[in-house]
Amino acid sequence: MKFLNTFCFLVFMLAYITVEGQFIPDTVHVREVNILAKRRLEDAGLKITRPDSMQRASYVTADLSELISDYTPVFIKSYGRGSTATASFRGAAATHTQVYWNGMSLNSPMRGMADLSLVPVFFTDGMYLLHGGSSMTKGSGALGGSIHLENLPDWSSVFGLQGMAETGSFGTGKAFLRVTLGNNQFQSSTRLFIETADNNFPFYNTGVIPNRQDTLQNAGYSKRGVLQEFYLRHALDNVSGVRLWLQGSDRNLPQLMSYQGSPRDELQSDLQFRAQYDWKRYTDFLNYHIFTGINTTRLNYHRSTPAFGFVNEESESRETGFLNHLRIFRKFDDETYATFSLNANYYQVDVFNHITGTGYQEDRTETSVMLNMHIKPSDRFVLYVLMRADYYDDRMMPLIPSGGIEWQFLRSWPLIVRANAARNFSKPTLNDLFWIPGGNPDLLPEDGYTGDLSLSASFGNEVASFSNELTGFVSLIENWITWQPATTGAYYWQANNIKDVLSRGLEYQYNASLQTGSIRLRSGGNYSYTRTTNQKAVHSADASRNKQVIYIPRHKGSFYVSSTWQGFTLKFDLSGIGKRYTTSSNMETPFEQALNPYVLGKLSAAKYIQRDELNLNLKLTIDNLFDQTYQSILWRPMPGRFYSFGVALTFNREK
Repeated sequence: MKFLNTFCFLVFMLAYITVEGQFIPDTVHVREVNILAKRRLEDAGLKITRPDSMQRASYVTADLSELISDYTPVFIKSYGRGSTATASFRGAAATHTQVYWNGMSLNSPMRGMADLSLVPVFFTDGMYLLHGGSSMTKGSGALGGSIHLENLPDWSSVFGLQGMAETGSFGTGKAFLRVTLGNNQFQSSTRLFIETADNNFPFYNTGVIPNRQDTLQNAGYSKRGVLQEFYLRHALDNVSGVRLWLQGSDRNLPQLMSYQGSPRDELQSDLQFRAQYDWKRYTDFLNYHIFTGINTTRLNYHRSTPAFGFVNEESESRETGFLNHLRIFRKFDDETYATFSLNANYYQVDVFNHITGTGYQEDRTETSVMLNMHIKPSDRFVLYVLMRADYYDDRMMPLIPSGGIEWQFLRSWPLIVRANAARNFSKPTLNDLFWIPGGNPDLLPEDGYTGDLSLSASFGNEVASFSNELTGFVSLIENWITWQPATTGAYYWQANNIKDVLSRGLEYQYNASLQTGSIRLRSGGNYSYTRTTNQKAVHSADASRNKQVIYIPRHKGSFYVSSTWQGFTLKFDLSGIGKRYTTSSNMETPFEQALNPYVLGKLSAAKYIQRDELNLNLKLTIDNLFDQTYQSILWRPMPGRFYSFGVALTFNREK
C-alpha cells in the first residue's frame, strides 16, 4: 500500500502534462476533408468501427476481447481472465457474430462462435467492425455484425526487431517477440508470444451464506503461439502472401463461486492451426483477390472428482475447415463499380465422449455468391445494392438483399448521412443439429432483418480535431435457436426454433484531440443503448415475452482521456456495463439473480524514449482502479484492483 500511495501521488502530480501509454510513438493525425471522393468507395454506406493505431498499440499485449470491449459499442461476454470471451453486436447472440482473419472465417462450425480470448492483438496489424447489414458485404450469418482482422506487409522495412515483456498480479507473465526483414519485393514477419497466469486472485464471495472473503482456485492458464508471414511483390500491381498461425492453450476451469456440485478438476486444452495463401492483383479497372486456406481446431475437455479418483467426462473434438474465396472488383466508369465474390467452404467435425461412448461425425459444404453494385452520381452521394445467394446442407437461400446510401449534404459542411438495410440468415451449428443428446436435425435457419441510420461529422486542423457518429438501429431475428428442456420430459435439453427477437437502440462514438504547445490531449468514448426482447410466447405460462434477453445489457459505455508531454504519457479509462438478467423472465430472487451494473477504471502511465532507430517504452497499469466487486457471468468472480508493468524495446531500419 505504501508503494501504491507513493505511485498515485506521483501520477496525479504529473496528470496535467502526461497521458496515453503505448508501444509506438504518439503522432498527430490530421483528418482529410471528409468528402466521399476521399473515402474508399467500397466503404460507402457501411456502418464501420475502426479502432485507430493508437488504441491498438495501447492494447498490444491484450487479447482481442479487451480491445473491442473498451473501444467499441460491442458487448463482450467474458467468463473471466483467460477464459472464453465472445462478442454480441446490438443484442444478437455470440453465434450471430462472424470473425474473419484476412477474409477467412474463424468461427467454429461446431459451436458457431469464435473465442476472442484466444486472439492476441499482437498478431494483428489492423482491425475493423461491420455492424448489422453492413456485414453482408463480406459474408452471411453475421446477424449482429462481423469482426475483421488484417495482417499487412511493410514494404519500407529492411529489418525490424520488437520485444516486449509484461509482469503483473496473480502470477501473470507475458512475452512477445517480432522479427521482420525484407525489401520492396519480399517481406518476412515472425511473431511469437507466451502468456501464463496463476490467476488465484482474492474476491468477496456473495455466492455463499454467509458472504466471505475467498480466493479463486484452479483458474490458472497458459497460452503460446507463433505467426509466420511471407509476402512477395511480383510487380507493383501483383502481390502474393503465405500466412501460418499455430497456437495452443491450456486452461483450468474454476468451480462456481457458489460451490454448486462436488469439488472437481476441470481442464480444457485448445490447439489451432491456420494456413492461408492469397494473391492480389490491382489494375486501373480490375482488382482480383484469391485465397485458399485451412483452419483446424483440436479441443480436449477433462472433468474429474479428485476425492474419489473418478473421471466424469473425457471428450475431444476435431474441427477442420477448407476455405476458398474469389473476389473481382470492376470499375466501369467514374460512376459505376461492381464487386463479384464466390466462396466455397468445406468443414469436417468429429466429436467423441470417451466416458459415454457418444458423439457424432458430420461434414458441411457451403457455397456463397455475391454481386455488389456501387453507383456514384456525384462526389457527395453513393449508393450500393447487394444480392447474395447461399447454399448449404442441400438447402438454397436465394437472393438475400442488402443496400445502403451515403450522402454529404453540403460540400462545405462535413455532415454525412448513412443508411443501410438488409436481410440476413444464420444457419444452425452442427452442435444444434447433431449433438447427442438434444441435437435437432429439423431446425430452420434463423432469419434476420436489420436497418440502421447514421449521422456523422468530422472537423479538424493542425491543432485540433473532432469526429463523432450517432446511429439508430433496429433488427428482427425470427426462428431464434434456443436450447431448452426437452418437450418429451427427458432429462436433457434440446435445440428448437423458439423465439422471435426484436432489438432496437442507439450507438454513439466520438474521438477528439488537441495539440497545445508541447502537450497533446486526446479523448474518445462510446455509448450504446440496446433494448432486446423476445416477441413470441411459447405457451400461456411463458414469462419471457417482451423481456430483455439474458446477459444483454441495455446500457454500455466507455470513455478515455489522455495527454502526452515529452515522451511521458498518462491515460485514464472508464467503462461501465448496465444490469444483465440471467433468466428469460427477468425475475430477481435470491435464486434467480440479476447481475448488478458496474463501472471500472483503469490508469496507465508510460515513458517513451527514442534513440535513432532504437525505441524503449516503460508502462505501468492499474486495472479496476476503484476495486469494484462484480461478475460478468453469474457466479464467476472477477478480480479487484490489480497491476501490471511492461517493457518494450523496438529496433527498425528502413530503406
